[in-house]
Amino acid sequence: MTKRAFEGVYSLLLTPFHADLSIDWSGYERYLAWQLGHGPDGLFAVCGSSEMKWLEPGERLELARRAVRASDGVPVVATANLGVDPAGHGDEVARMADTGVAAVVLVPPDGMGEDQERLGAYLAETIDAAPCPAILYEWPAVKPHLVDADVYGELVRGHHLAGIKDTTCTLDGITAKIAQTAGATVFQANAPFMLPSIRHGARGIMAIVTTAAADMAIAFWRAAMAERDHGSGADVEALHELLVLLDCTLGRAGAYPATAKHLAAVRGVPTGRACRSGAAAPAEALEAVAVWYRQARRGGRLAEPVED
Repeated sequence: MTKRAFEGVYSLLLTPFHADLSIDWSGYERYLAWQLGHGPDGLFAVCGSSEMKWLEPGERLELARRAVRASDGVPVVATANLGVDPAGHGDEVARMADTGVAAVVLVPPDGMGEDQERLGAYLAETIDAAPCPAILYEWPAVKPHLVDADVYGELVRGHHLAGIKDTTCTLDGITAKIAQTAGATVFQANAPFMLPSIRHGARGIMAIVTTAAADMAIAFWRAAMAERDHGSGADVEALHELLVLLDCTLGRAGAYPATAKHLAAVRGVPTGRACRSGAAAPAEALEAVAVWYRQARRGGRLAEPVED
């Protein structure tokens, strides 16, 4: 696939668990069908929102494999280099590529970002050895998690990197990477800067709001593209405001991704609220989700709940 294939709204996927914290595979299949029904440009199958830190290697591969099987050609990407020892990441990347994903996603190994030259060399080697395209993810669960803009630019120009999920969460950081893109995609993860970053040239969205409101994120993206191409996009500001409010709501009281699972259930796709990460949604977080949902429905921004 070309770099241009990795653009637009990529829905982050949740992992439904049973009460005993085993994966609810039938629930995952229903959730996949619901997500794909919104018409995203792609799926991010093994990510922070899927609680990849708490999944076994085989579970991560199976989540990606099932997403690919369900996707009917919609690009699926998945994080591949999560083992403790970077020496084994080549094999890990190859196994993830074998699931049929369109691109493997790479995160900085824990601690390596302290030496950006070393991190760049590691990423270059891993990207070059990968049997499919690669995308970077500045995953906040590793420290330090950011990739310098010039390192990113060199990986794009010299090693055919397809893009990055940026989590600098500053407009300066975002635009610095956009300036280095050379045809690659800067996916925006930060809701408050989502519209300004698109106006500055970001070409994709990978944000937690897509886990349970991908339809709204897609409507926003289309409005933002209309604004970019034609000078005006209907409701782009109003949709952005709702997405920023949702982002704040889902992250309330450290309850994410339990809050996102609750919103998906409210919308008719039962995913449970069990999380291996230990996240739990207190009553106030659930009420905040309910308030946001009522407001979004009142404004006609969300479809009717799915019926069994």
